[in-house]
Amino acid sequence: MMKQPQQDQDGIHVDAGDAPGSDAPPRPSRRRRMSPLRIFIIAFLAVCALVGVIALLIWLIYRPSNIQVSVDAATLSRFSVNSTATPPALSFNLTAGLIITNPNARVAVYYDLLRAEGIYLGERFDRIALPISFQPANRADVVRAVLAGTSAAAGGEQTAKSAFYPVDLWLDGVVRYRYGRLMRTAASTLSVKCPLVLQLMVASGTVECTVNL
Repeated sequence: MMKQPQQDQDGIHVDAGDAPGSDAPPRPSRRRRMSPLRIFIIAFLAVCALVGVIALLIWLIYRPSNIQVSVDAATLSRFSVNSTATPPALSFNLTAGLIITNPNARVAVYYDLLRAEGIYLGERFDRIALPISFQPANRADVVRAVLAGTSAAAGGEQTAKSAFYPVDLWLDGVVRYRYGRLMRTAASTLSVKCPLVLQLMVASGTVECTVNL
């Protein structure tokens, strides 16, 4: 037989099935535990984000500027071709005074490698190492570069007949910045180009160089 709705004292009908305590209490849901791999990934991303924020703050505080390079004076005392040699040989003697400046007030520079190259008509005729390895903040150093010797000639007769020589001086190297006392950046490649047009035994004026870092 079907159960009839019961009526309480206030005249409200209550179904027997809706009476309190008639249903079993809901079973509590089980919380899923994160796997160790997921925990590792989340921790790794958090550490990367923290390191990125710290690096950004350090950059905003120090804001390193590029190294500045200029040629104070360059002199070409010998630049001739021996066309009787096979292949023709270029004899050269180029002396240049380089001014290398670290313009940063709170950042020092390490030169892990710094070399000067003599370039004529797109070909390198000599390369030497420059004697500089460290530069404190806000400092300019004068470095003397002397390229002298013999190499395969570039230009042949054009070199022998020229009165002006487009002899460029290029610098290449590997540098690191130091922020404060402890933090150092990773090594980065330095490329510098100093365009020169020289006469024999005539010193050039000051030439500003293009620096790419």
